[in-house]
Amino acid sequence: MNLIEEVRRKKQFAELPDSVVKRALDKSGNDVKGARSLLRKYFGVFLSNKVLKGVDESVLKSHLSSKNRDYDLVYSKIFEKVGLVGSIFDLGCGVNPLSYEFIRKYFGDVYYVGVEGVGQLVDVGNDYFEEKGLDNLCYVLHEDLLDFDVGDFLKKMNKTRVVFMFQIVDALEFFEKDFSKKFLLEVSRNSEFFVLSFALKSLSGKKKFDVSRKWLLGFIEDNFEILEDFQNNNERFLILKNKK
Repeated sequence: MNLIEEVRRKKQFAELPDSVVKRALDKSGNDVKGARSLLRKYFGVFLSNKVLKGVDESVLKSHLSSKNRDYDLVYSKIFEKVGLVGSIFDLGCGVNPLSYEFIRKYFGDVYYVGVEGVGQLVDVGNDYFEEKGLDNLCYVLHEDLLDFDVGDFLKKMNKTRVVFMFQIVDALEFFEKDFSKKFLLEVSRNSEFFVLSFALKSLSGKKKFDVSRKWLLGFIEDNFEILEDFQNNNERFLILKNKK
């Protein structure tokens, strides 16, 4: 049994892409327990039984990244700034697909594509869309964001679009320094509007983060127009537009 297979013996990591598991092993010096600890921090912490078994909006209140998020507030603010769009592209979507009824409230029956590395959450999203009869309009892809050619995929989506990037910066930065900057630039080349969020506290709520995020915000101010900067509970949102 190789090390990737050994890490995957834990059920919560069984459906992570090879590339994600390999990066965790590289970071831990090929220590299986260390790799699992890293993966648990960035992926496994979200995989509660209630989340994995749910296919309705109530799951949003169970998932650590979404339970305190006011989707009405967030989507209404996005809609105010970007207006109607033809498609929404949600990177590192987690359980956001289950917020589609909130999306529909503001954007109508919009085309939605999510990208998620945790296979179990991909299944939750696609099962939800199938149950709601939305699978001809919405779906979730199982991909590692650090390997995913986001630019190439966005080029194929020729409708007006907005890209969501909710709470993915920390994971991207942990596995590759400054990757989030490169990722933002690639996204911006193929989409006029995008929404970035990051946590102001740890998921437990006990530890505050550097809310200034100077390394990131300086880069954003140099390259993009900030249409809105607001907080919702322990999460900060930036609605961005390409500078013309």
